[in-house]
Amino acid sequence: MASPISVLILENDSNSVFDLVREMKANGLSPLYRVVESSANFEATVLEEDWDAIICSTRAPFQSEISFFLKFLNEKKIDIPVILLSEPEDFHKNLLYMKSGVNDIIDRKTLLRLTEVLERERRELVYRKEKNTTETFLYQSLKEIQLQKFALDQANKVSITDANGIITYVNDAFAKITGYESFELLGHNHRILKSQNKSKEDWAKIWESIHKGKVWRGEILNTKKDGSLFWVDTTIVPFIGTDGSVFQYIAIHHDITDQKLAEEQLTHDAFYDNLTGLPNRALYLARIEQKIFTYNIQKDGYPIVFCINIDNFKRINHSLGNESGDKILIIFSERLKQFSDKDAIITRLGADNFSILLNHLLSIEEAVDYAYRLFEFLGDPIPLGGYEIYLTASYGISAFGLGGKEADVLLRNAEIAMFHAKSQKVGTVAVFNQAMQEKIHFQLEIQNDLKKALIHNEISVFFQPILDLKSNQIGHWEALVRWRHPQRGMVSPAEFIPLAEDSGLIVPITRFVLEQTANVIEEVQIKKGYPISIAVNLSPQVFYDQNIFHWIVDLHKRRGIPYSSLQVEITESLAMKNLSDTVPILSNLIDIGVKVALDDFGTGFSSLSYLEKLPLSILKIDKSFLNNVHVGNKESFLLISIINMAHDLGYTVVAEGVEELEQLELLQSYQCDEIQGYWLSKPVPFPEIIPFLDQFYKKETS
Repeated sequence: MASPISVLILENDSNSVFDLVREMKANGLSPLYRVVESSANFEATVLEEDWDAIICSTRAPFQSEISFFLKFLNEKKIDIPVILLSEPEDFHKNLLYMKSGVNDIIDRKTLLRLTEVLERERRELVYRKEKNTTETFLYQSLKEIQLQKFALDQANKVSITDANGIITYVNDAFAKITGYESFELLGHNHRILKSQNKSKEDWAKIWESIHKGKVWRGEILNTKKDGSLFWVDTTIVPFIGTDGSVFQYIAIHHDITDQKLAEEQLTHDAFYDNLTGLPNRALYLARIEQKIFTYNIQKDGYPIVFCINIDNFKRINHSLGNESGDKILIIFSERLKQFSDKDAIITRLGADNFSILLNHLLSIEEAVDYAYRLFEFLGDPIPLGGYEIYLTASYGISAFGLGGKEADVLLRNAEIAMFHAKSQKVGTVAVFNQAMQEKIHFQLEIQNDLKKALIHNEISVFFQPILDLKSNQIGHWEALVRWRHPQRGMVSPAEFIPLAEDSGLIVPITRFVLEQTANVIEEVQIKKGYPISIAVNLSPQVFYDQNIFHWIVDLHKRRGIPYSSLQVEITESLAMKNLSDTVPILSNLIDIGVKVALDDFGTGFSSLSYLEKLPLSILKIDKSFLNNVHVGNKESFLLISIINMAHDLGYTVVAEGVEELEQLELLQSYQCDEIQGYWLSKPVPFPEIIPFLDQFYKKETS
């Protein structure tokens, strides 16, 4: 969602103004701007709005008026940062401008730092205004301070110290949150609360700042009298005497413990396995990337990945039940941790698949020996429900280099080696090597057949409806590509889409999907009158290497397809791969009316920190979030949190993979907007769309 900013632009070159506005929009800003083309209009215009910044050209006629502008702002006590738009060769002039009070200077030829400078100056402007407001409020007479202290006591947790940091006053709310009585705190300093997130160096910097009369604000993790922890958002305000020295400090605390715990829980659930507490695949891949980066820099710590699969685990689940199976997985994960050294990184990849990342072994031989020693350690029986369960596991090993030089490749090859070991004999160890290229040859065969499929019209597009839970209408569909192989029959998209992306065939496939989508829109909406909007999935290659924006504009001009009838779906990994490139492309699509959906939310690892930076319309919750969701359990709280978070950001929420009525009813109660899945319909071919809609609306009206 774009961030609004109000800017006064002093420039008489319309092209330059256009470049400024375009640069701001491309980098996530939504500028509200006024252009002044002559200095005569400056005084009246600058007083009309509460501007966040002034961008002033150093060209005529403004060049000679810059000092006047600065003087006017200073005399009127108007605090607005002034940023000059200058030629890069005017170094000496720019230096004089900076000395005269200009906040920053931007190279008009590149505008590279424009957004960064605007956001920085706006933050500092907000800070100055808040600081001035706070100082005005607090630096009054002692009588006024007493009145303010009374007001603060009613709504906040307050403590006051003398110039040496000794506590001289606490209100009841502050004493209560600490677990101490007031008399136990008086005469001590705040070290009695044993801050957990601030070092001695941190406190030294804080004291240095407030001793100079500056207000400090930050989050502090303190310890209660009973040893439990609590978080406070604290503002420390120094009081300065007539001699210019600080004579006391007032600290205003807001309890943010619940907020912090909720954030920690949400983060934990997003990146850790709920059953075992181990890192999930997304976090594990990030850890592998870190180790590879360290090895490339230092040439120390050779990354080796072990993939471990429990043999015949489905049989255990079927015979003893899923609850017993979960207990075994927990015990198995604990034994992995017991055997491994403290530097090992262990993950549960899913189901009965685990993985270990080590970087202290020096050779493949040591890795194989490690795997067999682990095999023996895990062989001890597990007592459960009157039985002794003996487990074996199959191991795959992938070492940096031959096994891959990227995190996902290294892990994938370890899994390939594990499946190879399992195909030979359960309870064995295999190292990824060239002997396992049979699988790759098979993939090449499929890839070659895929090239022929485009020529022989074996590729088709199916469409899956999406139901609006509030209106009970079907207005949205997702286009899904299908391949019927002449010998193999229907080939799973999971098999051929990655191969299409690797080979570049995803480009003509996507063009084909767009054209088929246009056919549906023409028939269903333009001719039949049913409102429809169809989403097309975009792969990284199509998104970055091809101009998807121009494809859609061409489709609109050539075939009259409304922009509002098209959606694009991107994955988290695609969105986060290069945020600076992603945002402008998505913004351009949204500007012309194309909706943008983030698909499979929750399967990537940067969504929580970057979600608010992406220009999106729709958030699609991955079907894995519906697994084991019941009212009141942890999964349901996570699902509710995601839906509420998406709504707060202004996104429509679509739940994928809805297969049961219970899931639908839960999603309705959680205020989910739309659902997609087999409960409503499997993907259908083009000729079945209108009969499906006719039948659906016939039921609705009957």
